[in-house]
Amino acid sequence: MLKKVALSFLASAMLFIPSFSGNSFANPLHEGKLENGRVLIPLRLVSEQLGANVDWNQQDKVVTITKENTTVQLTLNSPNMTVNQTQVTLDVPAKLYNGSRTYVPLRFVGQALGAEISWDSQAKQAIVTSGAQQVIIGMEQGVVQVPSAQRVTDQRAKVLVDKVNEATDLSSIKQIRTHFSPYFTDSMINSVIQGKGLKYNYKITTIYQSAITYTSQTKANLRQSYALQNNQTLYRDLSLVSSSGVWKVDAISFTVVDEIPRP
Repeated sequence: MLKKVALSFLASAMLFIPSFSGNSFANPLHEGKLENGRVLIPLRLVSEQLGANVDWNQQDKVVTITKENTTVQLTLNSPNMTVNQTQVTLDVPAKLYNGSRTYVPLRFVGQALGAEISWDSQAKQAIVTSGAQQVIIGMEQGVVQVPSAQRVTDQRAKVLVDKVNEATDLSSIKQIRTHFSPYFTDSMINSVIQGKGLKYNYKITTIYQSAITYTSQTKANLRQSYALQNNQTLYRDLSLVSSSGVWKVDAISFTVVDEIPRP
């Protein structure tokens, strides 16, 4: 009979995470979520960053995480999981967000994978350490209210995306700076010229309704995705800035993520 262990995730989970300040960390994964006082993290992304293998059973909706001598199994929308045949009851079930990404409570990685957890209250970042691996998880930005007249219009978003796609191949563009100046900032144009295009040459055209998020009234992020092979997804993030009411692309970043297929 499996031994049952209750894991308590109180409303203010952050109070139970050791705090520290003064250190800053580069390139955190801005994929964490704060819901009802709990820190939630993307299961596959963090687990693989810690050196664990993640497998998905489509038929049973079961995720299996393996690291060294530890095997963890959990089912979507179920509060129960097993760690080396020991049953553990979570008060927050594994949950699917955006149709493809499974989130679990932050303390899951400590209890299941033996990782150490710290919390930077100033930066609002969770730091997860397991041996030589360390993952820094920033929280998603809160909703910023931007007047409709100041938002990126659908037409402008489409134009900017089209220009980004053009930047994947510069061979036919003679005056690069002049060509992109109405759509890219100077720093973005410099980056395109120095890199002789973009890191990935996929032309991504689809813009979902929720693709644009605002971090201030003059800064926004436009996220697009492209399905690769082996259940991998390429995310292309366009950092947008508004100057004198005109939105331009200021930077572009790419992330390749191993996704758990949609159940």
